[in-house]
Amino acid sequence: MNDIELYLKTKQAQLNEYEGKLKELKSSLSPTDAKANAELDERIKTVETKLEDGKSKLEALSKATKEELDAHKKAIDESFQAIYTHLAMS
Repeated sequence: MNDIELYLKTKQAQLNEYEGKLKELKSSLSPTDAKANAELDERIKTVETKLEDGKSKLEALSKATKEELDAHKKAIDESFQAIYTHLAMS
């Protein structure tokens, strides 16, 4: 396994972990608190958007040339940091 394959595998595992945390967040919606649910639902949608962005960046990295690798890795790291931050705030 080369460095890029290992990086992709690691990031995919991290993405799977974030998706699990998102499912937990969704399950915490309250059937009686509409205001809290509205705020939480907005955060959930933001995280879902960030997750899709992260997935597309991983896909782009898997198709990148050697010259493009560093730029793609930086974009992925920034995207994953944003996902982590939004999940932590929720």
